[in-house]
Amino acid sequence: MKSKYWIISGVVLIAVIITVTIVVKKDKKPLLTFEKIKRGDITATVSATGQINPVVWAQVGAQVSGQIIKLFADFNSVVKKGELLALIDPTPFQAALTQATANLVSAKAGVSQAKATMELDRSNYERDLSLPTELISQQTVETAKSTYDVAAASFSAAQAAVLQAQANLNIAKFNLAHTRILSPLNGVVITRVVNTGQTVASAFQTPDLFDIAENLEKMESDTNVVETDIGRVKIGQKAQFNVDAYPNTVFTGTVAIIRNAPMVIQNVVNYDVIIYIDNKDLKLKPGMTSYVTIDVGRKDGILMIPNAALRFAPKNSDAILRTYSMHNKLPSWAAAGSNEADKKEWYRITKVWVYRDNNFVPLPVKTGIRDNNFTELAQGDLKEGDEVVTGYQAGQ
Repeated sequence: MKSKYWIISGVVLIAVIITVTIVVKKDKKPLLTFEKIKRGDITATVSATGQINPVVWAQVGAQVSGQIIKLFADFNSVVKKGELLALIDPTPFQAALTQATANLVSAKAGVSQAKATMELDRSNYERDLSLPTELISQQTVETAKSTYDVAAASFSAAQAAVLQAQANLNIAKFNLAHTRILSPLNGVVITRVVNTGQTVASAFQTPDLFDIAENLEKMESDTNVVETDIGRVKIGQKAQFNVDAYPNTVFTGTVAIIRNAPMVIQNVVNYDVIIYIDNKDLKLKPGMTSYVTIDVGRKDGILMIPNAALRFAPKNSDAILRTYSMHNKLPSWAAAGSNEADKKEWYRITKVWVYRDNNFVPLPVKTGIRDNNFTELAQGDLKEGDEVVTGYQAGQ
């Protein structure tokens, strides 16, 4: 009986040792997360932020200084081209016009007087010049000529005074006319920055009185695209965007203009991309912030790699890559150059990791377009259904 007991005990002990060994070995295997290579559609996008503005709008200013005595338009007023928006006190400008008119009349009278004097002096000179030399001295002739020349000069000066007076009159008329602030286009008043009784001064720059948008049904998003993405943006591409006012509504538009002028925003070079938007329901208002996604490419039915797999690297990746760089050649399409050293350079290529026979194995891949979740598998030793490592499980 004792021998049978010891035999059973030995068998149980061996079974326990084998079980513990398997569990220990199993515990040494890292707990990983995997995803499969699959087929699907990828739409590559560029994300950016912008501001909603009218396509055509104008800042209406004052070209003369004075006091606003009446307003004819307010916020959201619908106005026509040439319609009166505001009136600057015309009293001083009317007085200046009256004075300029009087100066012109006076200058014209001076011309008539100077002309009469010149004609008289010319007649005297011509008469003296026609007399025989024994009846008139040479000095008298020269004096008559000099008097005529002075009269001719005075006549020219009087004519110049008329031109100057006419110019002053034109300026006075211009200033009086511009006391009436008129709309330059058909549209809607977005901004009014003056009130009745306020004085505007145009001595150094034209003050901005009104902002008028031509048509709020046609808007644009002035979008800032960083220089790393601008090469993928083309005119005619479709765009979607959201605004904070309607977080659940997706608006659409089309890339219309890509401006070449660089803008440095927080030390990053950006380019202004204009996206035209149909705003018939008038939901979008000037000044709203737009969160834009531009579709820059699409492929259907392609093999896709999870983006997490491209970011993953095992904790002992350096040692593994050193081994692979010594014993495994890169395929020709993945090699950086033609020499053998470049073909063994595993460090700088795009790769994913698979777990085979308790070991991490790097696989070189050539990628194409990508979206937020997947990247196109253009070349590589992977097929649909293959599992690639995307990370360690929590706590590993």
